[in-house]
Amino acid sequence: MTNRPLTPDTARLLVAVDDGVLAHALADPLREAGFAVTVAPGLADSAAWAAADLVIVDRAAEGGGADAALVAAGCSLPVVALAGADDARPPAGPGGQVTLLRKPLRVEALVKGVRAGLANGAGALAIGPCRLFASSRTLVGAAGEAVRLTDKETQILARLAAAIGRVVPREILLAEVWGYGAAIATHTIETHVYRLRRKLGRAVAGGAGLILAEDGGYRLAVA
Repeated sequence: MTNRPLTPDTARLLVAVDDGVLAHALADPLREAGFAVTVAPGLADSAAWAAADLVIVDRAAEGGGADAALVAAGCSLPVVALAGADDARPPAGPGGQVTLLRKPLRVEALVKGVRAGLANGAGALAIGPCRLFASSRTLVGAAGEAVRLTDKETQILARLAAAIGRVVPREILLAEVWGYGAAIATHTIETHVYRLRRKLGRAVAGGAGLILAEDGGYRLAVA
């Protein structure tokens, strides 16, 4: 998953379905709709996730919980899960990342569902193994755990992500997050960053070390 704009011309889909007939029945019309599609035999190929922007699964696989299994296996991408008409379980995924489509479905419904799934993930910022959904103030770790952020924490993390690898001075954070002229003490930023580090640590092992303090500001240490 990258931070590039997602459109049918750029979005890369992974159809992770072990039924070959169903896999190609899904992949062919999506390719005709302009998407780049890769087919994988089930959920085992985690390397394929890194090259995808969205994963399509058949919920009947993995004991009837393919969407939950995908998240548990460490995939934090948006998911489109195909479900039977009598499957009443809610989608299993953080931050509204799972779009549920009922079988049987028409091609138009499939394409529309994929576009909806991409829209759910389009605002996500990749932060190392995590993804930040600023609109819902949700940080999703590599294992799929969702951590809720405050508005200020979200703004700080998004600002650091925008300057990835570069130091953002405390004065800039004060001005852009709290507003110019705000009577906010420096320790207020330090407190917010401290809490943000703890939440990053909850989202992914070693996450607390992603934010470095140096040169009068903070830097997001992500390769």
